[in-house]
Amino acid sequence: MEPFTIIDLSHPLREPVPCYPGDPEFKMRLAVSFPLIAGNETDQPDSQMVVRVHALSLCTHTGTHIDAPFHFFPSGQKLHEIPLAQFVGRAAILDVRHLARDRGKIRWADVTNGGTGRDALTARALSHIGSRADGKADIVLLWTGWDVHWGTPTYFAHPYFARDVAIALHGLGAKILGVDALNPDETPADGNAKTEHGWGMHETLLGRGVLICENMKGLGELVSSGEEDTWVSLVPLSVHGADGAPVRAYGWKS
Repeated sequence: MEPFTIIDLSHPLREPVPCYPGDPEFKMRLAVSFPLIAGNETDQPDSQMVVRVHALSLCTHTGTHIDAPFHFFPSGQKLHEIPLAQFVGRAAILDVRHLARDRGKIRWADVTNGGTGRDALTARALSHIGSRADGKADIVLLWTGWDVHWGTPTYFAHPYFARDVAIALHGLGAKILGVDALNPDETPADGNAKTEHGWGMHETLLGRGVLICENMKGLGELVSSGEEDTWVSLVPLSVHGADGAPVRAYGWKS
């Protein structure tokens, strides 16, 4: 196998982690700590070892994570019911950075109209979406560039996508939709507020068995300038019965 560079697509879990308003916050605390005398079979400079165990507090939608259909639909697939192979595959990246603005709504017509100098790249990315059986990409990543705002108030004022984007991508054969923002739908200013446009992306995608990966980063590093295939792994923690779970997402080109 030819060597390739692994590209990290996950934000680190470091307090404070941006989370959807009202969701439990990420916390890490030292739970166990006790010393041991170090032997001679070590290259470490420490003369005394310290055994440490940390306790984590988080929710199924902490950081970079996958949404399963059960997140919205009681009869939808739970995480453990989804084949492991579905989380790894070829990916098509749609560059929508030119459309990204605070709380701006992006429609399918906006996505397909790449704009000056982008039409060819958009058309090529769209042509790569399809069935795995045909050697195409069934993982679609929406590159908004909003990951640069991670950890700031602006991150919550991300652009979002109209329902027709979900309908179109499902029609093309998408099985996973990834985005480098908190949410493909609009995020309210606080947990008690309602959004004007609802949950069109979640409802349509999860309702049709399409998974969602949120809070990705570094999608631009995956964009290929040639004929290379783009691959990603979005394998979540194996949590039985879950509606979602954190992911250590990464990608490569081959």
